[in-house]
Amino acid sequence: MFNRKLLAVDMDGTLFNDDKTISKENLEAITKLLDNGHAFAFNTGRPNHALKEILSVYDEFKRDDVFILGYQGVIGTEMNSDVTLFEDHLDNDDALEVISEVLRCGFTVVTFDNSHIYTFNDNWFVESYKKLSGESLVYLNDISELKDKNITKLIAIDYDHPEHLQAFKDEHADVYDDRFESFFSHYAFLEYIKKGTGKGDGIKKLAEHLGIPMSNVVTVGDERNDISMVEVAGVGVAMANGREELKAVADYVTENDNNHSGIAEVINKFFL
Repeated sequence: MFNRKLLAVDMDGTLFNDDKTISKENLEAITKLLDNGHAFAFNTGRPNHALKEILSVYDEFKRDDVFILGYQGVIGTEMNSDVTLFEDHLDNDDALEVISEVLRCGFTVVTFDNSHIYTFNDNWFVESYKKLSGESLVYLNDISELKDKNITKLIAIDYDHPEHLQAFKDEHADVYDDRFESFFSHYAFLEYIKKGTGKGDGIKKLAEHLGIPMSNVVTVGDERNDISMVEVAGVGVAMANGREELKAVADYVTENDNNHSGIAEVINKFFL
């Protein structure tokens, strides 16, 4: 009987080269994986619609059994049809509470709903985020403009003093940890999503939808926000260029980094 598997990968620092492209070797390996009847998912902090636009230049992904788990795994969609498999959001009052506190403490903030990215700041932090993500933002004047939005996540940003973000996270743990998951997706990005959601939760929901046991799931990442999906998978993989915290919980660390087709290495080792 065919032993169908699921591969879920992070994007930046994992599948993407540093220039935000996907290598020929990675594309060929993913095509072989799909041709052999396995499933493939992008598990990313990026919005689903934004990632689909970025990937539109790759015909390799315009087929069944390809999925996007966006906003840190909070919303799952089919790549080919845009059918939503699952989604979750922050309580709006909870989200506005954190956003207000982040702004009060002097940090830059970007926040997301299902179709837009919002900010209250016009500075080089925002410009750097836009360049890194390749996404456009909507500029707001007042936090009340977010009232009743289905907010999926928010990011506090401080490139100059990221240690201040860690201090903010630690100092607010008693207030926020029962309602939010918080983690660093980048050395200068502190993210908040709904408690009980995240990349690991998204993987479990997709695997259940596909009828694939977690023992047949392989996940690959490079950052601290990938820890939850690496821990829940049958095989959790850290990229050679990944954070030491992630490597410490991984079952396998690639020999090749994101600029040398590390995903092809994983597919050849665990799928082909």
